[in-house]
Amino acid sequence: MSLRDQKSFLSNIHPFELLAEEQMDKCIRHMDIAYYAKGEVLITPEKIPNHFFIVIKGIVHEYKEDEILMDFHQQDSFDANSLIYGKTNNSFRVYEDLICYEIEKNIFLELIEQNQGFKDFFLNNLVNKFQTLKEKEYKSELSSFMIARVHDTILHPPCIVEKGTTLIDAIEKSMEYETSTILVKGENEYGIITDSLLKVKVLLEGRDLNILVDEIAIFPLITINQDDYLFDALTLLIKKNIKRVGVVDNSGKMLGTLEQIDVLSHFANHTFVVDTKIKNARNLEELKDASVELISTIRTLNAKGVKVNHISNLIGQLNTKVYKKIYKFIVPKELQKDACFIVMGSEGRNEQIIKTDQDNALVVKDGIDVEQYRPYMQEMTKTLIDFGYPPCEGNIMVSNPFWCKTVQQYKNETARWIEAPAMQNYMDLAIFFDSFAVAGDKELLINLKDDLFNKLHDKDVFMAYFAKATLTFDTPSTVANFMTKTYFIDIKKTGIFPIVQGIRSLALREKIRETTTVKRIKILNQKRVLENQMANELLEAFEVLNTLRLKSHLHQLQDKKKINNEIDTHAMGKIERDLLKDSFKIVISFKKFIIYTFRIEKIL
Repeated sequence: MSLRDQKSFLSNIHPFELLAEEQMDKCIRHMDIAYYAKGEVLITPEKIPNHFFIVIKGIVHEYKEDEILMDFHQQDSFDANSLIYGKTNNSFRVYEDLICYEIEKNIFLELIEQNQGFKDFFLNNLVNKFQTLKEKEYKSELSSFMIARVHDTILHPPCIVEKGTTLIDAIEKSMEYETSTILVKGENEYGIITDSLLKVKVLLEGRDLNILVDEIAIFPLITINQDDYLFDALTLLIKKNIKRVGVVDNSGKMLGTLEQIDVLSHFANHTFVVDTKIKNARNLEELKDASVELISTIRTLNAKGVKVNHISNLIGQLNTKVYKKIYKFIVPKELQKDACFIVMGSEGRNEQIIKTDQDNALVVKDGIDVEQYRPYMQEMTKTLIDFGYPPCEGNIMVSNPFWCKTVQQYKNETARWIEAPAMQNYMDLAIFFDSFAVAGDKELLINLKDDLFNKLHDKDVFMAYFAKATLTFDTPSTVANFMTKTYFIDIKKTGIFPIVQGIRSLALREKIRETTTVKRIKILNQKRVLENQMANELLEAFEVLNTLRLKSHLHQLQDKKKINNEIDTHAMGKIERDLLKDSFKIVISFKKFIIYTFRIEKIL
């Protein structure tokens, strides 16, 4: 291989492209090609190498005792840690005949000291490595969507008046500020007065302008932190059906107001159009037209590099509005208030982006005849299928009488799930625990969750069996690359489900009401159930796995194929494969944590 070919080869391997010209030349001058036969051991705790390895052809496995931790293929490199720290706990063995570059140890260490970007990559922890690799993979797609914070956009100076101020004085002050928004400062919170509120509460009611602002202000004003993602602000505006929020700093000081129109102009996409269509839909047909456009929204957001967590949040809010409208259109008004329509499973966790199935149920108030709801629930399922929400293969749908019951009947059911443990009961409980109320009387679901938490007191054996489901599917420690045969991995079973179920088990034990996996991880971290490093690694791995799944789903939609959770590692680039391998490594470690935490080894 010529020097030019060597330089081209290295330049395509992160982070070697960060080296300056003279650094790259030095690297190549002190780099040789080596061959190792299958079975040869390159590194052990007793045998620290004198070279940094870069694979040209072949496969190397990294072991900890007899367990495979990682596999290295073409363009992969190892082992910086043993060179930097002079020690390792693992072994590296050739799995397929290896041809590789070897860079002299002293030159590799010199490059680390001379180049900060090069050094950061090899010395960073796993979370920072994730972020560096993701930025490298998606830098062509990065936009203000992904990185913009609230303080990056237009904030309107706050016009603040104290409680007890007359309305006429407040209006005069707002004219000085040239704003239509008045903030009313209370003891521990702010309220808000807008032009539309003045029309309704003052002009139409014929009230005097000398009334106090306290009489008409709406408390509390919804606020967001200046350092929050702007996309989170958009999600909040859509969720709450409001046009503005207050912006505060870390000390709670009011910095200004953020208007919906400014957020929308910053993003310039059609999310707001879809939301408006949903709100303005006068019948099921118009609502269906709005719902269909969600796929275009998902494609747009994904193409712009928006984090999958943000996409699922926004799409979840829009889906919730669709459900509410369907419930309103189908269920007679006099029946709506005596029941609660809930979504469960991935929908309840707000983690289903592409419509893959529907998990939903109805909780009816005790003393109300359930039978009168059944024909409407049949219509609900039929309508959702027509809207593009595929039926659940396990029939976990509101049209199934099993998932349309009174509060007491559900309480009897949860008691049976706990007292008569079986795989189906664990599955039903897991799905129900993730339930989220979208329409009707939400207090009915809150009542059921309270009852469930009370029943699980001192149920350590049950919780161990419940958490054991985390281990249902094997997680691979190796990932085939493009040099091997086409290879498909079910990313949901191998990576996403173990995180979801493990975190769900911890959340159930800790009586955490939050349903989304990301928020559950953060709460568990706050409670010190998860240490900072594990929580951060799980968040990164969960993001990577769901991003790869969404990318696969969108390709399947484009090719008009049936949507499944399989990803083809043959079609992956090196960086995506590295991210996947590191994610699987974290999942395997998390499974061990779950085994230890719930003492699962005692029931295996």
